[in-house]
Amino acid sequence: MNYLIIEDEVNAVLVVKSYVERFFPEMTCLGDFDKISTACEFLKENKVDFIFLDVQLNGEIGIDIVKYLPKEKLTFEIIFTTAYSGFALEAFALCAIDYLLKPLKEDRFVEAIERVIKKNKVSSEQLELLQYLSKAETIDKIILKNSEGQYPIQLNEIVYLKADNVYTEFYLLTKKRIVVSRPLKEYELLLTNTQFFKPHRSYIINTAQIAKILVNEIEMKDQTMIPLARDKKRELELFLK
Repeated sequence: MNYLIIEDEVNAVLVVKSYVERFFPEMTCLGDFDKISTACEFLKENKVDFIFLDVQLNGEIGIDIVKYLPKEKLTFEIIFTTAYSGFALEAFALCAIDYLLKPLKEDRFVEAIERVIKKNKVSSEQLELLQYLSKAETIDKIILKNSEGQYPIQLNEIVYLKADNVYTEFYLLTKKRIVVSRPLKEYELLLTNTQFFKPHRSYIINTAQIAKILVNEIEMKDQTMIPLARDKKRELELFLK
């Protein structure tokens, strides 16, 4: 198998190469790049089995790789590397895209590579999530899909989202409720850099629809009471400033 490194930290590149050489000497490094755009030019012309992809590098976001490559070229497995242990990592793991937290640890590194060996292409679920993520900064609407159909929804139409095991319930200004078979964690990541906030592990709210913040609850304009976790109250206050 062969691999590519997309990383702007020289030390991180050296560590990845040394770990692969030590634990998987049969693997070949085809190169390393510190820019998404130049790496994609290489990927368009060469078959790569998997890549190490930094989440943030030189002002670019790693997931933007889907903007540069056509779908038919996204046939490689992705291992994200990052210095940030935020909620996004959970979303990557949900779709079986592995990640390594910097500084890289040998046991996790080996585990990630072993997973790559077993699975050697980006699944349709991974691709869909990546495409969602690449648009996270600019979206103003989403399309909700379930067995009954597709619903284009403007973000400002949403009052709140509620988790129901592996499903997510959307509550709209029109009093309509739409249930989709995607976990809340996916929408938490999708709604990054928008007016939405997660006050509790089971809820995401549209802060434009807040009527009142109480001690351990949030009253929405539709009079729904949303639980407010103790450690989230200060975070919400800062979010609203």
